[in-house]
Amino acid sequence: MADPDTRSVFRTGEIGSWGAPYWIGLLCSAGIAAINLYVWTQTAMPQFLAIAGSFTFGIGLFFTRFWSPALYLVGVVHVIALGVVWALGGRAFLVLGVANGVFSVGLLAIALSLFFAEHRAGDDS
Repeated sequence: MADPDTRSVFRTGEIGSWGAPYWIGLLCSAGIAAINLYVWTQTAMPQFLAIAGSFTFGIGLFFTRFWSPALYLVGVVHVIALGVVWALGGRAFLVLGVANGVFSVGLLAIALSLFFAEHRAGDDS
């Protein structure tokens, strides 16, 4: 077994085995980040920059060995909080809000399904 300090930080060996749910989840996360970054450029409301940054950070973290299935649940809570922010401050951007909502619901469903799938796989091994 390799010494943990010499392993790559990135999960490059796993990327080839990722199925569609992983890539769709990443696409949803990138869509959420892009929409919120755009809204921040239009409104200068810092919460939208924070949302964009946090989803971008999550995407980066997903590609590292520091990712764990429990972080899917953190993402679920994050998406729910995102809905509150949009309900309170994003109503002026209806079309973007709907697109953000679609990405959010998709990410919520995928994150929950991947959490349970990886949790079951961990129990089987």
